[in-house]
Amino acid sequence: MDGDFAPMIELVKLRKAHGFLLVIDDVHGTFVCGKNGGGVAEQYNCERDVDICVGTLSKAAGCHGGFIACSKRWKQLIQSRGRSFIFSTATPIPISAAARAALIVAGKETWRRREIWNWVQDLRALTGIPINSPIISLVVGREEKALQASQSLLKSGFHVTAINSATQLMQATRDIERNAHKKRY
Repeated sequence: MDGDFAPMIELVKLRKAHGFLLVIDDVHGTFVCGKNGGGVAEQYNCERDVDICVGTLSKAAGCHGGFIACSKRWKQLIQSRGRSFIFSTATPIPISAAARAALIVAGKETWRRREIWNWVQDLRALTGIPINSPIISLVVGREEKALQASQSLLKSGFHVTAINSATQLMQATRDIERNAHKKRY
């Protein structure tokens, strides 16, 4: 979630050399990356070399749920063995309709994708930060500071979600455990 891209070309070369399964998590690339919004694999022109692509419909599609793009063979395996797939309910029809509408909009209104990338270029030029994607990680410190920054930015018209790092939570837990024996007055 730092806004960087996996080295797709190198991964594809390794996959071809060693025959491993190439699975990508493209939650931030769907509808944003690639000429047609096909994601990071399209952007790097290696869609045919990716075995399984998982993504979300809750980001650029503005819906709920996710998807797995794969061959029929992998689909059958996932449907028959995937615990979370087996024990889940079907996607509600309005969510499926919204996802379909998002696909249509992404295909017809390509200006939206161009605008996102224009914003990335503008922000890079304005700040000098060497960003190369719409995902920009700004570390501001502890959770309280991140929440304050998020609220301040929202008041200024920017919806920037504060994300608490798992490592920060682990460190806080360790601090609590280390100091649990001390009396507090």
